Amino acid sequence: MRARAAVVVLAMAALVLSACAPASRGAWEPPAWAPEVVHATDPVTEITAAADGPLGAGIVPLRVRNDAVGVQARVALLPAGSTTDPFNTTVEQFVRGAIADRVVASGTAFVPTPSAVGSGLGDRRCAADSTRRPAAELLADPASGPAGGTGTAVVCGIVAAGGTIVGERVRVVSGNPAGVHSDTTTTLYTDVATGEVATADGLWADGAAAALGTHIVEALRRDAGALSQRPVVVGDEAQLAAIQAALATTVPSDEGLVITLAPGFTAPDLAGLGAPPTTEPLDIAVPAEVAAGLVSPLGARVLASAGQPYTGPAAAPAGSRAVDCALVPCVALTYDDGPSAYTAGILDDLAARDAAATFFAMGQNAQGYADTLARMTRDGHEVEGHTWNHPHLPQLTDAQVTAQIVDSTRALEAASGQDITAFRPPYGEFTPRVLALAGMPAILWDIDTLDWQGPADDVLIARAVEQPRAGSIVLLHDIHPGTARTTGAVLDGLLDRGFQLVTVRQLFGGQLPVSGSWRRAP
Repeated sequence: MRARAAVVVLAMAALVLSACAPASRGAWEPPAWAPEVVHATDPVTEITAAADGPLGAGIVPLRVRNDAVGVQARVALLPAGSTTDPFNTTVEQFVRGAIADRVVASGTAFVPTPSAVGSGLGDRRCAADSTRRPAAELLADPASGPAGGTGTAVVCGIVAAGGTIVGERVRVVSGNPAGVHSDTTTTLYTDVATGEVATADGLWADGAAAALGTHIVEALRRDAGALSQRPVVVGDEAQLAAIQAALATTVPSDEGLVITLAPGFTAPDLAGLGAPPTTEPLDIAVPAEVAAGLVSPLGARVLASAGQPYTGPAAAPAGSRAVDCALVPCVALTYDDGPSAYTAGILDDLAARDAAATFFAMGQNAQGYADTLARMTRDGHEVEGHTWNHPHLPQLTDAQVTAQIVDSTRALEAASGQDITAFRPPYGEFTPRVLALAGMPAILWDIDTLDWQGPADDVLIARAVEQPRAGSIVLLHDIHPGTARTTGAVLDGLLDRGFQLVTVRQLFGGQLPVSGSWRRAP
């Protein structure tokens, strides 16, 4: 953590002067001072982005690690919607831009690829104070930097979450163990009620830099021991440029708005007092009563949001979101033959990890587990058909195949409330005739955990976690106790590798194929 200069506050106050002799006029009042320097009690910190933080379920974290091109990124997105998509697009572009630059630098095409077991990618939210850490530390830290410390790190911090306002700081650092090549930080704000997005300097009205310059120089002049009330001289364009740059760092606090001056700030008034240029970043807290006359309309809403509970939208269930599987490695867990008495526990484990899955259910179970199927829909999971009672379809007549598909579809749709648009043939057995009679695509698998054989828990976990690659469809069954018992460990293992756990529909970009048979996403 870099050393920080004392945080100074520009506060309207009166300095009461004492005198050695009685005042000659009883009604005399001492002249009021301009804003005075006092030492703040607490530094400005980032807001936690944890699920129990101010944003609650209003965050959709995104983490991408790709060792081939040399990039690792964490950013916080908001639930998709017409008023949040502009913000999400802007934030996500930092990740896409970093990837594009690394593709050029490395000469390697970007392909979403899961990491090895034990990579620790399950935590995807903004890491505490990562936007304030020394750049070299970010690059060298496996939790934030690229493999081997060579490439680009993208980190984030939530700096505002109140009312309908969200503020996020995104930092992009590039370099290698020999040195840092670039280090840029952008702070973005959005009003989720209107969709307006602005960088931090857009919170201020035109002319705010010059007006704040007077306050800042007076504060620093007072801190240097000056007692004069002579009007402040802000200085030349360099001083104004430094203040303008500081506006791009604006974050709200209980004191008002805080900006950070880069080292090297000075002014003629300060030089005349023998005060050297600042040597460390200096946080300046602008009280609400001062900032109110200098901010833009969005800045006024940001100022007013401090201390308010966040009232923005909550995220939709994981299976209901748009997921770009060309950016993050995706895997679809699928469960056959249920629902059963074990299914509810599997749904609990999925919910606890904000993960999605697809259930290929049998029609004969629909009535007995209607509540479970309805919960699958509420939780955002995908329900598809697995015939009525699991026969060998190629051995049936046309009428029997049709009955197996149609009867199960009707029962599952009635219980789940979803349209059944795909099926999984029992035992993976089908023929062109069966496909034609089904009238919907057959979704198979490329990873078979063989959980029906009752393997040891560690064996089952290893099969489900170690074998998948991006685009894989994993076969499990929600009718076996071992499968239910190991669900949490399987989910954690896949998340640890950097997988996004999606439904089959999401794996195919939100739209299932209309025909054919599929073992994995193309």
